[in-house]
Amino acid sequence: MPFRPSLPRRRPHDRKLKSFLSAVDSLAKSPSPSPAAGAVPAARTPAAYNALMSAYSRAGRPDEVVRLFDSLPFPPTAPLFTTLISSLAASGLHSSAREAFFKLLKSGLRLTASNYTVLFKSSPLDSVYKLLKIMIESRCAPDAAAYNCLISVLCDSQQVEEAWGVLDFMLERGIYPTVRSYTAIVRGYCNQGRVLKAERLVDNMTQFGCPPDVVSYSVLIDGLCRLGEFGKVEKILGESEAKGWTPNAVTYTIYMSALCRMGLLDEAFRQAEIMQSRGVSMTAETVNILFDCLCRDSRFSDALCLLECSKGLSWDVDVFCYNTLMSRLCDVGGFAKVLKLLVDLVKKGIGPDMFSFTIAIRSLCGTGKFQVAKCLLDNKGIEYDAVAFNTLIHGLCMAGNLKGVLLTYMDMEYRNVSPNDFTIALIIDSYCKEQKFVGAINFLLKYSKEHLVPDHFVRLTNWLAKAEGLGYVLILLRKIRSQVCWSVFLANVTQPVMSMYDCAKSSLLPDPP
Repeated sequence: MPFRPSLPRRRPHDRKLKSFLSAVDSLAKSPSPSPAAGAVPAARTPAAYNALMSAYSRAGRPDEVVRLFDSLPFPPTAPLFTTLISSLAASGLHSSAREAFFKLLKSGLRLTASNYTVLFKSSPLDSVYKLLKIMIESRCAPDAAAYNCLISVLCDSQQVEEAWGVLDFMLERGIYPTVRSYTAIVRGYCNQGRVLKAERLVDNMTQFGCPPDVVSYSVLIDGLCRLGEFGKVEKILGESEAKGWTPNAVTYTIYMSALCRMGLLDEAFRQAEIMQSRGVSMTAETVNILFDCLCRDSRFSDALCLLECSKGLSWDVDVFCYNTLMSRLCDVGGFAKVLKLLVDLVKKGIGPDMFSFTIAIRSLCGTGKFQVAKCLLDNKGIEYDAVAFNTLIHGLCMAGNLKGVLLTYMDMEYRNVSPNDFTIALIIDSYCKEQKFVGAINFLLKYSKEHLVPDHFVRLTNWLAKAEGLGYVLILLRKIRSQVCWSVFLANVTQPVMSMYDCAKSSLLPDPP
């Protein structure tokens, strides 16, 4: 029977659907965040070009920023370089950001603290320290923004205590920390799972002369959501007006996304209604989350109809929405519908991305069409990551196709895609499911010469124990002694492996041939 959805208009009583359509309507009526592609400033001045480049940067269009910079009718200024570098860094184009910075160095323009600071955001910690040293040597004194970037990089590197040291250093030099300084540390605590410390810091920020703002609270709410502390989130949102801050679209998006992931779909839609009642503008991310909620609620007919009617709703559907529906259909075994959606995605001119094809590979594996899945993976025009290869390897492993697993792994290496721990675990499982324990041992030892992961040894010994292959445990340990640094192994190996080794050593079972 063909997959024919009923139109949303036939279900006007549906609260979730009405809420979603209202969000789409709100998004369609909001002003476009980005100027039209190919726009040029009315005035041929550095300030006018910088304003337009900044607008493109805020809209996440680094290509347009580069276009304007390359077409400047006058020599670039330091502020224009700053906008270019900032846009490239914010878009993850870190190597391009560094190249632009080196052009700035060669230009002979006098650098300001802002020129260095924008590069901090796309540099690893050691590079940030080097840039700080260069700044000081060139008599360009770091300001609060520069130190805030250093604090942020330290917190991203799990060095929160050292970030506190930078705050003390700032005070010693007469540079007062800002709300961004403390917010970075709040984020650092949350990333470490130390949310209680993050809560206390937010409560104490006013005493430090930097009352928390919407960004500070949004970061804290993100940390609380990761722990499922939704009661605390509700309390923070409920007290927002009394504490002088207003939740924005980012705040609600963080909360609604967490509710959706936890399956609290009704509450996620309720937050969308609260968001609109407070006059907070909807964003594309908000609409995408609500669409995901519909898919998680198994409303596949409605979701598909919404995609088909997107033009009439003035909804600019992107590849994320298709990927969301395809992924949820995979979860419930709707593999044939996934492939149909992939074809529709191509027909509508919405370019499928790597995730689209990865989901398609998963659906093909679910129907046993491994050869077709392999053909998709062989497309050299797509830069697949380890997840895509693991998807096919997992399907082949579940089907007991060891040869296919190993060929896919070899292709992975040939295309310079680094395997991760899940890849290795799947290959160990594939060998052991076929009772080829020596092959599993040899593969693991070869891989472990460069990447010693104790959990892999635990996984293999668990397989050997289940198969009553204690003699193979002795083989494994002997080969480890001869091929892997024994002291490093003993320092990292977990107790189950050594316990199994003791059991095997005392066993009267002969070694296998």
